[in-house]
Amino acid sequence: MSFTSNDLFDYAFIGLGCGNALTLLQLEERGLIQGKRILVIEPDDKRKNDRTFCFWMEPSRVEGGFLQDLVQNTWNSVFVGGTVQSLDPVKYYRVPGVALNAQVRKILERASALHLPVHYQGSANIFEGKALILIDGKTYTANYVFDNRPPSYEAPNISEARLLQSFSGWEIQTEEAVFDPECFTMMDFNVEQEGATQFMYVLPFDEHRALVEITRFGEQIITLEQAEGALKRYLESRSIRYLIQEKEQGAIPMFIGSRVVSNLHEKWINTGERAGMLKPSTGYSFERSLTYAHLVVQSIVDQKPLLPYRTSRFHYYDRLLLQLLRDQPNHGKRIFEQLFQRNPVDKVLRFLDERTRIKEDIALLSSLPISLFLTAVFKDIAWRAPSQLLKIPLILLAGIVVYLLCLFQQIATVYGLLGLGMLLVGIPHGALDHLYVLKKPTGFNLLKYVLAYLAMGAFVFALFWVYPFLGLLFFLIFSSWHFGNTDFLAWGNKNVIHGFLWGSYYLGGILISHERECARILSEMNIPTWELGGIPDYVWVIWIAMGGFFLLVSRRKWAMLWSILALSLFSFLPLIAAFGVFFVFQHSLYGWSQLKRKVQKTNGQLWIRALPFSLGSIILLLLVLTLVPVSWGQGFIFLAAVSFPHVVYTALKNSST
Repeated sequence: MSFTSNDLFDYAFIGLGCGNALTLLQLEERGLIQGKRILVIEPDDKRKNDRTFCFWMEPSRVEGGFLQDLVQNTWNSVFVGGTVQSLDPVKYYRVPGVALNAQVRKILERASALHLPVHYQGSANIFEGKALILIDGKTYTANYVFDNRPPSYEAPNISEARLLQSFSGWEIQTEEAVFDPECFTMMDFNVEQEGATQFMYVLPFDEHRALVEITRFGEQIITLEQAEGALKRYLESRSIRYLIQEKEQGAIPMFIGSRVVSNLHEKWINTGERAGMLKPSTGYSFERSLTYAHLVVQSIVDQKPLLPYRTSRFHYYDRLLLQLLRDQPNHGKRIFEQLFQRNPVDKVLRFLDERTRIKEDIALLSSLPISLFLTAVFKDIAWRAPSQLLKIPLILLAGIVVYLLCLFQQIATVYGLLGLGMLLVGIPHGALDHLYVLKKPTGFNLLKYVLAYLAMGAFVFALFWVYPFLGLLFFLIFSSWHFGNTDFLAWGNKNVIHGFLWGSYYLGGILISHERECARILSEMNIPTWELGGIPDYVWVIWIAMGGFFLLVSRRKWAMLWSILALSLFSFLPLIAAFGVFFVFQHSLYGWSQLKRKVQKTNGQLWIRALPFSLGSIILLLLVLTLVPVSWGQGFIFLAAVSFPHVVYTALKNSST
């Protein structure tokens, strides 16, 4: 079978590193390769033993699957921390890269895959549900792309260490039977540290043959001269006579920080290190990549998007450890020796696999030099605090500023700040509906749009005039719908019912925390009010606590947590100030950014396009203020009238997205 760039491929593999190799093997095991059209983009023919993969795993996960044919060596015990310990209930396995490559090559040859021996440097590109790959002027289309290219990383801040796990090893043959083929050496620190964290790693293949390797955790890669000197001294100190059969050398990144990769898409899937499968503190990735490959293939079988890989508390542990290894490398030996000397090896391995519970984490971490880690914690907080403060949304920062201004009785400054916000983004964000409602926003089309806009606004005015209470109810319903779904859309949640509930919660929270001011404004709107005798404080506390429900349904969005904290702060502000901060610094900014993405315009272009309609709204408001005395209540009626058409058109825009 032969393919061309005009064919639609079922799978495209960019790179055949560990992540993609395991994904291919998983697809084969699930029967998802036969009859499929496969594209491979890989410059290397993968016929050399370019890498060796070692991992600990339960035997039940190895036996009966494709791993069973790949494993060449197995160990049941480990020498670490000065003692030999059983690995039960897991074993330590070795898969040579050449064996993995050969198995992958057989599958691809059987499938007659199209192989392009090039380096692909493009980004993820999706069009009409298909992945597009542009190479040498030709476009290749695939249902799924598995991207295994090494990622780049964003520039680190001071709290994000950038170390390398560099290694250099010899596969040796000895005259005497000196090795125990049942036991491997994980970390032997009886070597010179040379200003880094260094240890020997020994994998015995039989009594006469083993891989002996020096490994360094540090900012500088161990040189060949340093490595060979350390290997010679280590073997001579044990009176081992040997012949070198093979040599290997390499370096694995131990990076904490954000990877610079294309956003995860259900049709363009990152794998391996690109998907975050390389554990920063150890350099191990095989088991994580295997588990991830299973999830990838299961998502294809279920026809469901693959959930993004999420960091956890273990990412924080890794960050602290790497900081210590960078800043105090002389303590690396002490940290690792205490970890293995004071804890059963099976528990340490589960911790490194990120499978322990918090209670077990505490027990393990308490066995380490506590003063070192507490110092690292305080330094990490001090280093990261400024950057974290910059991530706090404007709604909370603006709320704090307004609160301080109110505290010092600078009410005029507060209204000036909010008025400026209304002019810059509050009014303009609602004055651009014509850009996505009308294909040609000119001439008669624009006139019909303006007339329809005025008609909807007049309807709201009339409703308030004839049935004030009904007008208020209508205003609260469509405002809750609009505010809530604008927020949820910004947070990546398109559930409109949840959005409406969130909007009701937020708007209701602002209103019930300002009971007396609401009653006065309602009377100005000719809506009868009754004396409630004051809402008890516990009602407000319960109302705020309801925000926990939304944190759960939105998968604990940080932006939502900040928004709930801002709502708590609003109870200390005047009603108009509280509503103004929310309207300008959250709702309007979210609406502006969503519109910007929709119409693909710059901020300046959007503001210029909005100017005629913004001026029209301002002139209309000034005319009303000139002709009749306007209270805050009547101001809210005006706001309801001009915002209702915007809500309608925004709903139409979102339903078509």
